[in-house]
Amino acid sequence: MLMTFDGNNKNYITLAKWPTDLQNLNDFIPVFQFAQKTNNQACIENVQDNQPSSSDYLALPVRIHGQAFCVIMLNIKHATPIRHNEIFQLLQQALPWLSQPSTNHQPDDGFYTTIVKFLAACIEQPDYQRLLIQLVTELTHLFQCEQVFFGEMQRFHCKVAAVSNSADFDDRANLLRLVAEAMDEAIEQDNAIIFPGSNATTIERSHQQLARKYGLGSVMTVPLLAESKFFGAVTLIRSENQPFKPETLLFCQQALALLTPYLLLKKASAQPLSTRIVTHLKTKLSDVFGFKNLKLKLLTTAFTVLILLAGFIKSEFRVTADAVLEGKIQRVIAAPMAGFLTTATVRAGDIVHQGDLMASLDDVELQLEQNKHNGQLQKLRREYRDALSSGDMVKIRVLSAQLDQEKAELTLIQQQLLKTNLTAPFDGVIIEGDLSQMLGSPVDRGNTLFKIAPLKDYRIILKVNERLISYISPNQTGTLVLPSMPDHQFPLTIQKITAVAKAENGENIFRVEASLDNTQDLLRPGMEGIAKVNAGQKRLLWIWSHGLIDWLRLTFWSWRI
Repeated sequence: MLMTFDGNNKNYITLAKWPTDLQNLNDFIPVFQFAQKTNNQACIENVQDNQPSSSDYLALPVRIHGQAFCVIMLNIKHATPIRHNEIFQLLQQALPWLSQPSTNHQPDDGFYTTIVKFLAACIEQPDYQRLLIQLVTELTHLFQCEQVFFGEMQRFHCKVAAVSNSADFDDRANLLRLVAEAMDEAIEQDNAIIFPGSNATTIERSHQQLARKYGLGSVMTVPLLAESKFFGAVTLIRSENQPFKPETLLFCQQALALLTPYLLLKKASAQPLSTRIVTHLKTKLSDVFGFKNLKLKLLTTAFTVLILLAGFIKSEFRVTADAVLEGKIQRVIAAPMAGFLTTATVRAGDIVHQGDLMASLDDVELQLEQNKHNGQLQKLRREYRDALSSGDMVKIRVLSAQLDQEKAELTLIQQQLLKTNLTAPFDGVIIEGDLSQMLGSPVDRGNTLFKIAPLKDYRIILKVNERLISYISPNQTGTLVLPSMPDHQFPLTIQKITAVAKAENGENIFRVEASLDNTQDLLRPGMEGIAKVNAGQKRLLWIWSHGLIDWLRLTFWSWRI
């Protein structure tokens, strides 16, 4: 970001930014204000900016010809102070170029003019080989060197292609071999080397060997980079009375950085057509099969291989559906008559055995009614005996009928008294019914009080989506897994498919009945799980994509005119 003030020194003007779609311009304003206030390079570290990782802001004030004040600002990932110093040095190198486009500035014989003359002398050469000779010659005169070597990268190593003051040379000579090794040394470290004079962290063994063996005073090697690849290197040699300085290195780096892309283009144009075709094909093949974007290529290759294998390998296609465990039979315990609930000894989930008392109804009225009919029965029996003794046949017939009626009424009451105690008809589990909060409340005849299911006989109800029901048929096998026992798989067999669908949770489902091949004591009616029904062998690609393909077919058909 390059920012300055407007003519009134009130508003901020962005002169340049990268990337061009940068939006958070306001984040740079505090940095600009701080640099303006201090009038010195500044570094603001560990700024969050609503980002998951912290970043650093670097600012360098600039005055163009002592007038316009602007600030170069960079936002980088959090780095060490050493890295900050390296960035500030690179910015300082770029400052001379920033002042050159000014319209009121007249070029002199300094930096800008020298660079332009150097580039013009090289670019005017008609072919690549003359360009190299002119390059080493210009560098020799420009930096007052004894000799300059230019090397090209060939198969990961440098080979000397041009030598100053020598049109013909033997590339097998020991001197050229050592120069090429020095170039490789600088390229491998991605750093320019000055011997003597480089920092302690730079390896300069080849430069040292070159200088000592041939009595060279000072050696400087500058790698050439173009299109993110090393194109070659330039090695400059001076006498010991005129050692290379860092300022000379910076000047040489900037000059060569401007010329290197042109060298690359010139070399490509000098190659024969067949060579250019082969090079172009190699580049394209390298983009496809090389290490560039390796992760993406590996993922794409793996995905392609997976799809191809899935198109040939067959596997068992299984229909997945929600499942509910029900008893094979269910018995309803209903109220045998109207009355009041007095006891309830069981509730849903309890296990009962045949004959166990489950609930009872109030029998006080029935007892009183029974006593009433017992007294009436005794009275009729006495009258019947008196009629027998007197021989009154008409009265005997009437009393006999009344006795039969009272006996029937008494038998009915006795049967009703037996039904006031509700018992379990068989061994099972209560799956519905909790009357513990209803004691004393009235119940009508026929009201459902309990539902009981056996413990051993179960059936599975599968809720199959209508999109998959065509793959289900009787006698198919499958597996049931319950959340309460995820480590157990229960085999099942399809028995019956209900021909009527119903809506449930926004989907049309069919009720499919299946039987369990074996059961366990831990199973209980009402348990829910996931069932998978084996529907035959299908290709993996079809298994993965048939749902999407069916949806696309239906959607396309609905859109057809």
